Amino acid sequence: MRRITYRRPAGDWLDGLPLGDGRTGVMVLAATDGVRLQLNDGTAWSGSPASEHRHGPVDAAAAAEARAAARHLLDDGRAVEAERALTALQARYAQAYLPFADVEIRHVPAAEVERSLDLSEAVHSAAAGQVRHTTFVSAPDGVVVHELTSMQPIEVTVTAHSPLRDLGSTWPGDGFQLLLALPADVAPSHEPAEPPLRWNLAGVEPVEGAVVARIVHDGVADAATGGPLTRLRDVRTLRLVLATQTTFTGIGRAPCGDARQAAATAQQRVTDALDAGPEEVRARHVAAHQSLYSRVSLRLGDAEQATDTLVDPDRRIAELGPAAATDPELLETLFDYGRYLLISASRPGGLPATLQGLWNEQMQPPWSSAYTLNINTEMNYWPAGPLGLAETGQPLFDLVEALAASGTETARRLYGARGWTAHHNTDAWAFTSPTSGDASWSQWAMGGVWLICQIDRHRRFGAADEAWLERFWPLVQGAAAFVLDLLEEDADGFLVSFPSTSPENRYATADGPAALTVGSGMDRALATELFAVLAEVAAHLGRSGDPVVVEAAAARQRIRPPGIEADGTIREWHPGARSVEPDHRHLSHLVFAYPGYALDDGLAAALTQTLDARGDDSTGWSLAWKLALRARLGDADRVAELLRYLVRPAVTGVAHAGGLYANLFAAHPPFQIDGNLGYTAAICEALVQGHNGVVDLLPAWPPMLDAGVVRGLVAEPGITVYLSWRNGVPVTVSLQALSQRQAGPRLVRHAGLSRVVDISADRPVTVDWSSLTAPPPRRNPR
Repeated sequence: MRRITYRRPAGDWLDGLPLGDGRTGVMVLAATDGVRLQLNDGTAWSGSPASEHRHGPVDAAAAAEARAAARHLLDDGRAVEAERALTALQARYAQAYLPFADVEIRHVPAAEVERSLDLSEAVHSAAAGQVRHTTFVSAPDGVVVHELTSMQPIEVTVTAHSPLRDLGSTWPGDGFQLLLALPADVAPSHEPAEPPLRWNLAGVEPVEGAVVARIVHDGVADAATGGPLTRLRDVRTLRLVLATQTTFTGIGRAPCGDARQAAATAQQRVTDALDAGPEEVRARHVAAHQSLYSRVSLRLGDAEQATDTLVDPDRRIAELGPAAATDPELLETLFDYGRYLLISASRPGGLPATLQGLWNEQMQPPWSSAYTLNINTEMNYWPAGPLGLAETGQPLFDLVEALAASGTETARRLYGARGWTAHHNTDAWAFTSPTSGDASWSQWAMGGVWLICQIDRHRRFGAADEAWLERFWPLVQGAAAFVLDLLEEDADGFLVSFPSTSPENRYATADGPAALTVGSGMDRALATELFAVLAEVAAHLGRSGDPVVVEAAAARQRIRPPGIEADGTIREWHPGARSVEPDHRHLSHLVFAYPGYALDDGLAAALTQTLDARGDDSTGWSLAWKLALRARLGDADRVAELLRYLVRPAVTGVAHAGGLYANLFAAHPPFQIDGNLGYTAAICEALVQGHNGVVDLLPAWPPMLDAGVVRGLVAEPGITVYLSWRNGVPVTVSLQALSQRQAGPRLVRHAGLSRVVDISADRPVTVDWSSLTAPPPRRNPR
């Protein structure tokens, strides 16, 4: 069990505690006088598939003319003008992920409240005097369940409302039904010339939805019950069961139906859950959650002294100051919280985790609470492979399939290219165009490529079967075909991409900061990895003779490897380009090292120099990326140093300084879930690595956390690891292959000590590491 407990009421939204089943999200804010349930539905998005081109698609001839003009201007040293020429390729913006409704259950205030989130069961509980509240979201039943019990009869009020447009809500005595219309357009806040919200827009048929709830209680309904409020007297027990439903039909597909049809579907789920009974629904919920959550466990420090409940963690962090990074229970909890958030935000059948996971209360959220493909969406799924949570990645695969379908036309019109592309932003409607705005983010055309490299981690961590590879094949082949057509030959005979940027950084020119270049470090790294993935998948499927595979194999040899500048740092743009923001939060050109696989001994010193020059402090997600990169380098001391920046109180109004909000959400600021999920991935990387064909134990583990046990981590290419250590040295190691494909002898090492272990898929193979006193003869692993 792992429990986060607060002995005070929840304040604002970032003090609430999250529940979710991958489709319905609830932020629970418990106070002395009751509970607020802020509801999200993962399919509640503004707009429709028509939103992207509501002003008309960019003409192919106009796009070709703009690219040619930009190329000429760039060659002439006028990068800023070249970027202006490329604005002809831009659409407006992706749509927004929206809040759905609020439900409040109120009673007479108590003197104090204690509220907890049980991560192992995904259940929120609160005690306010003699009243107890319990809340969970059941994935098997598709319902939210809230139960209230009181030692004495009390008066209870239940209210429900929504920031969405009401289409005719009703309040029968035993519950309520909200019928809702979502807006046709929500502009991001960085588009001040656009109206923030429009309910109607020509050509756009937005989503409709419903919230349906039943209230079962042992009290008496007050005569004032009705409208948006239910008042009950003499209540000792109350159970509220609700479901949400929308007319969303699938990523990139038009909504279908209306709010009343959605309500009928939600009503059936509520009825079925009530018929099953509360014990059965809760048992199914806990079993489904634990089937995922129980796969991995981490215990740091002395197990006999450890506790499973972390009390008032925000106060603990504030009181410890920089020493919070040496608090084993806190770091354990943050690791488990990341696992919990991924499981809660992303499940098969739902949409991928957004910038805020599954939780959002704002009608115009930061960056639309959508999908940012130049780092944040990928980072959300970094921990899925090492945690053995392949299921959580299925919604991302669904999104990429939709992007490939819509991005085929984008590749043809904007670039005259084969295959498919996506840029830096997308939404539930599979938006693939460049957005309006600065070229440093807009004119980056490699979003689809990075998504392919991320999805391939499913295969690299041993979770892919033949059916998965067959489904993956057209996506990777199409992404490769696009990149091949994006490449051109430079003066030295190498292949470079154009247009190209290094998201979201800019370099200095005589005319001001610019981002446009040819063959940025990130583009070259992603293209190289993509072509390698294509070759490996083709070989497995017997398709190495495919024309795109053959073409990509030849092109791969002509892409420059990561370059090194005169100051010893990794080259980000063209030679000699100087960043206008040396400590920029993005580390785009370092993607080859992590999550990529191209770091070698010749680049390690340059990677270290680059990270040193970038500096440590930054946004939450940037800190997580730096943690993972330092772990990949095996730099345990710098991993420890970075933890103190990530594990600190978030400060409102301070740009690009990470930390944790009261509910342990990671700050950009504002809140972005990638910081939480990236932290968990980085801890996995510090504990176990397998990307280089060797199972490395504790390759970058912070020295102050010198004892612990981890169970269930997956090392590439698909080996589950049980590891205990003391004084920073492994004691017992158990390894088991996920399938026969990964079984066989493999080199396992820690520091200077190693041995070859014959790993089985049938049973764990245990090694008493403490009995090894000298390295055994080295053999090449199979």
